[in-house]
Amino acid sequence: MKLRYKNILFAAALLGLTGCNGDLDVQNPNGFSDDDITEKILNGTDEAKKKMVLEGMVNNMQNYILSANAAFANGFSNSEQYEYNQELWRSLQVSDMVEGSEVYKGSWVTYYTNDEATLQWWNRDQAVSNYGYYLGPVYRISAALHPLLYINKTDSVALAKDQLLRQYRAQCNTIKALGYIQLMERYTDMQDVNSTTKQGWPIYDEWKYNNPKQPLSVKATWDWIKTTLKQCVADFKFSALGTEGYTVAKGSDDDNIHDIDCGVAQYELARTGLDTKDYALTIAACEDILKHYPNLISADNYGMKATLLKDVNSRNDKGWNGTTFNADQNAFFNIDKNPEAMWGTKRGGSSCYFGNLNPLFHSMSGWYQVDANIYNKLSDNDCRKACILPSDFENFNQYSTQAGKTDTTWYKYTMPKYTSLKFAASEGIGYTNHSHEATTSDLVYMRASTVRLMLAEAYAQTNQEAKAKEQLNILLAARTLPGKPTMTCDNSMQGMTVMDMVKLQWRIETWGEADWAFYNCKRWNEVPARGANQWSKNAISINRMTWEIPTKERQGNSYWE
Repeated sequence: MKLRYKNILFAAALLGLTGCNGDLDVQNPNGFSDDDITEKILNGTDEAKKKMVLEGMVNNMQNYILSANAAFANGFSNSEQYEYNQELWRSLQVSDMVEGSEVYKGSWVTYYTNDEATLQWWNRDQAVSNYGYYLGPVYRISAALHPLLYINKTDSVALAKDQLLRQYRAQCNTIKALGYIQLMERYTDMQDVNSTTKQGWPIYDEWKYNNPKQPLSVKATWDWIKTTLKQCVADFKFSALGTEGYTVAKGSDDDNIHDIDCGVAQYELARTGLDTKDYALTIAACEDILKHYPNLISADNYGMKATLLKDVNSRNDKGWNGTTFNADQNAFFNIDKNPEAMWGTKRGGSSCYFGNLNPLFHSMSGWYQVDANIYNKLSDNDCRKACILPSDFENFNQYSTQAGKTDTTWYKYTMPKYTSLKFAASEGIGYTNHSHEATTSDLVYMRASTVRLMLAEAYAQTNQEAKAKEQLNILLAARTLPGKPTMTCDNSMQGMTVMDMVKLQWRIETWGEADWAFYNCKRWNEVPARGANQWSKNAISINRMTWEIPTKERQGNSYWE
């Protein structure tokens, strides 16, 4: 891994990830050396200076949970540089999402929907579909190593007692561990997670031009990830951050949603437990999270109901005369109405969900439909089904695409059956028009429903079926439409095993969110059959869910087999 880390670390310096390091390397009366940072400040007693230096080095870590970089797209500043688009590709590769139609193909279908021998997206060294997918985790590791260079050099006895240092150490190590989790999920076999002979990844601990390191075994790499995240949790709980290390977002002016806190570390630890079949680890992490995030989204704020589309779409020759559905009404765009929100961005502008998955801002090639096999298993009492078109919607008015203008040009289309309105809004927060320029919204990236599903799966996998159903019943009750009989496992998923209930609820609840659909399938070693509305019948195969390590990575480290 030598060459890649050298290049990444050099690039990081150029991109400004070094913080004040450029000045610190110069010995002059107005500057400090690297050793001065550790010895005179981090090991010192001036808490204000210590906090200022740590904030300068660590506060950018939160931007590495979900990031964008032109390097992901071979140096081009296009839509492929966004990691949330890479995750969208993963949802298209399995059977949960349908993009566009065979006639009006969407943006990503060429490489990411069809599983064809000539489109080897999983092993194309220079392609965005592999090498760009590899860079994100590597940049995370590199970025975290730099502040850790200073923090880990502090006096160990003092560090153990220092709440501030341990908070910032935890924030860096949480990002570092996330990078390694992603590399392991993407480039190793998740059906063989305890191998002591197969290669995992080399663990780098120093921010420098590293010599090549031998990869640890698969088991040893996963063990390192677990140990690191457990230390992160302990550090967060010892710190003065929030309550027991949690900073729960409350109120429109609260920036806590963007913090790397104990909840983020526990979230990663819970996912690691599922990946490695260490279900006790997942259970403990999830139970701790849910003490701080007990509430779920109201059924009234879950997406946009399909029954509203007619009024929202209404217009006459003089312009719009119908109802608006502002982003602030949709919990997926408004943290104030989403008590599940664990990590995201507040009023962060256009997000993947608002920009790409919002059907009201797109026409035929940009409409994303729910797989028919999912729709057909949904109860009529489910608010999530209420957000899916039950039939074709004719004469949909495409909103104006001219910046600064509204209602100047429009076209009428037929929006297809099964199109999801989960991420629908006719305008952004604070706007009252139907223009593409109005895209201000919140981004909710980690949320508590996923935690309940992780917990339910862990219980189901350990034959604690009553506890698994208890978690699913909590979710189903929250997703029951007002005035309808409360959904339960027994009255809405009859005839299914508990594990199949869990799998179905994963597919329903996390549709379109992050990369859960893809890695759930890889973890379960199965890909669902495609529904009748899937125009591409070439489903992905399990053996193509493990990417080949890029040549650039292998060239720099002779230890790779």
